Amino acid sequence: MDIETTVKLITVILGIIGAAKVILDLSAGSKAKLRDEYRFAKEFLKDLAQDPKLHPLAVEKGYYAIAGTSAIKSKEIEYILSLENPDKCLKDYTLSRKYLEHLSSNKKTKIDFADKYKKTWARAWRKCTYLSIYFIGALAAMSPFLLQQLLKAETKQVLVFSAITIPTFGFFAFDSLRSFIKIYRAEALVKNQSQHTKLILVEQRSA
Repeated sequence: MDIETTVKLITVILGIIGAAKVILDLSAGSKAKLRDEYRFAKEFLKDLAQDPKLHPLAVEKGYYAIAGTSAIKSKEIEYILSLENPDKCLKDYTLSRKYLEHLSSNKKTKIDFADKYKKTWARAWRKCTYLSIYFIGALAAMSPFLLQQLLKAETKQVLVFSAITIPTFGFFAFDSLRSFIKIYRAEALVKNQSQHTKLILVEQRSA
């Protein structure tokens, strides 16, 4: 392998790692969006604290608005907001809902892995598989550039092939990395419950 090919390979690998970081940070959101979320959360939680008899519909809609989805139950959202780092926990739960279940019992921790994913090994082999597919897919997506000199292909040919490989293999790479992130964040959420702390708001509404 000559120096030029080695440099290309290193560049692609760094790009793959950089792309993974970008995908991980996508959920952070813009400053304007974060400010709007802050204002709404402040007003909604204030209404809950000041009016314990707030209409159930208003409470439910408020929780859905905070979560950004109606795919999870308001009781689940209320519980998650009582955890340490509630914003992160809520995003983790929304993203990783497939791998988790909400227990209706009065246990201290109410979120656990779904039966299929309870064992550490069941999650570990999936994470390894998803991560491997990500790197293989990313390398395959960039293969026309990596193999240009070896195949002695012209720039026009490389662009034509990359127009096929990037969207095709790039999709599999992105989807696999997202699946890896879902399991990783589900594990972080379940672990976070060991630091569970009830908020005054939740205690008041449960009284």
